[in-house]
Amino acid sequence: MTAHLDLVDRYFAAWNETNAARRRALIEQTWAHDASYVDPLLAGNGHEGIDAMIGAVHERFPQHTFRLNNNADGFGNYVRFSWDLVAPGGEAIVKGSDFGVVDAAGRFKSVTGFLDAAPGAA
Repeated sequence: MTAHLDLVDRYFAAWNETNAARRRALIEQTWAHDASYVDPLLAGNGHEGIDAMIGAVHERFPQHTFRLNNNADGFGNYVRFSWDLVAPGGEAIVKGSDFGVVDAAGRFKSVTGFLDAAPGAA
């Protein structure tokens, strides 16, 4: 489970990194080359697609950060965790849960995200 926790820490570091070069390095450490991410609003494939997706979130939500809001849980090559998107004032404006599949090298092969609470969501 420690390896999964380290992976989740890198995942959040990548999502929160605003420097493009450092974010790209974190993505390479965290995601397999052919990895995919999908949620109801976003999708990205491979390092370039995931980087572009995260960059778009930074443009849409400047100075917002993602934080883990529970303990990551995993077994085998599966991991799940919940998160908050936090506004500069400290309030969580979106909440979600992600489920990931980890490859043999300890990087995400895929992540599927779900929105648990979002403005305007019913």
